[in-house]
Amino acid sequence: MGAIRDHINHAKASTRNHAGGARIDHRNHTPYQRSSQAIIPQPATRSQADPAALAKPDAIVAPSGNVTYRPLAVNDLPAVIDEYDQTWGFKPLSQRRPLSQMVSKRFVMHYLEGTTRAEVAELDGQVLGLTFAQVDGERPLYPHAQETLAGIDDRLRADDTGSIALRETLYWHRAENRLERISQIGKVTQAELRLFLVSPKARGHGVGGGLWRRLMAYFQDRGVKRYFLHTDNSCDVGFYDHQGLVCNAKRIAADHPEDHVEKMYGRMNDLYIYSGEPSRTVRHRRRAGASAAQQQPKRGE
Repeated sequence: MGAIRDHINHAKASTRNHAGGARIDHRNHTPYQRSSQAIIPQPATRSQADPAALAKPDAIVAPSGNVTYRPLAVNDLPAVIDEYDQTWGFKPLSQRRPLSQMVSKRFVMHYLEGTTRAEVAELDGQVLGLTFAQVDGERPLYPHAQETLAGIDDRLRADDTGSIALRETLYWHRAENRLERISQIGKVTQAELRLFLVSPKARGHGVGGGLWRRLMAYFQDRGVKRYFLHTDNSCDVGFYDHQGLVCNAKRIAADHPEDHVEKMYGRMNDLYIYSGEPSRTVRHRRRAGASAAQQQPKRGE
């Protein structure tokens, strides 16, 4: 799932973690170093390592001088989970904040599972945006995500309300998985945008645009010809249309009365899969900008 909602960029990934179309068992990968500064792999070849994290250890300062972009750090996760909970938290659990936070933590860890590049945007020491992405053939940054998810699931199952929230969460992921299989999107893409989140507090600082452009440049550098993401009708999918993406598949909730199994979450959202080409995204934006510039004088007529 993912798009802009009230100036918030958001993309949620399904449970499929692909490398050439195959499922990855992250528990079998080589252990990774986790410094207090960033989640980064051990020294690797150019095809494995993120040059932004390894070749340029210092944070990159945006032109405004206020926003910095850097690799995700382990100690960023509590802030990321809190931002996710405030934005897309399980609303029926709003009166039980610890349980709501646990469900949000599960979502964040689900998106981090399989992620090979995680970047955050920071403003005045506060994380206000991030992208989690996965490129086929690259090693995950957090190979122990499955173990963490298993622990979270055990804690949710121990609570009656938490167990309902978990069942509905897993149902949602299975629906996204089926949509991927039907669309066969994995056969024509080499990367996935798993999570794209920008806080409303970042409004006016260009955080979302900066994260998006940097991710597209990263995909191009890695030779990605096409990528995909999941989104839903709770978000402004028009953002992806504006970026030149196309809708490859959709699942309309009204066509699936069997969705309404549980009472907590309510009706499932309409689900979509969008895909795009990093180079086309850049060209599309340039054309859109040129068109707007040409039309600007006519607005005063």
